[in-house]
Amino acid sequence: MNNQETEKNQRYFDLGAILNITTGRLFTNMDDIYEILNFLTQENLYTHQLTRVADEAESYILTLYPELKGVGKDVKINNFDEAKAFVDEQKKIFGDKLPLSPMRTYTHISPVKEAFDLISKKHK
Repeated sequence: MNNQETEKNQRYFDLGAILNITTGRLFTNMDDIYEILNFLTQENLYTHQLTRVADEAESYILTLYPELKGVGKDVKINNFDEAKAFVDEQKKIFGDKLPLSPMRTYTHISPVKEAFDLISKKHK
C-alpha cells in the first residue's frame, strides 16, 4: 500500500479515545472504544471480542505513536471531570486528534467461535 492509499484510509480519532486503547483505561466512553476498534479491524465487533482486539490495537497504535507509551497508565483519576482534565492536558502535548489506518495484520476470528471458545474455557 502506497502513502496515498494509506492517507485515503486514514481517519482521525480524538486523543482521549486513543488513550482508552493504549492504556486499557476509560478516559472517554465505550462508544469510542467500539468506534476505534471497528475501524482498525474493519469489522463490527461484539463486546466479548473487545479485550483481545484492544490488546492487538494497543501494540499497533504504540508502534505508530511510541511517544504515547505509558501516558495515562499510572495517573490517578477518580471521575469523569478528572479524566477530561487529564486528556485536555495531553492534547496540549500530542494534539487533539491523531490519524489511524486499519490494521493490516488483523486476523478475523468468527465472533460465534470466539464466544464458544470463551464459554468452553470457563467450564473446564
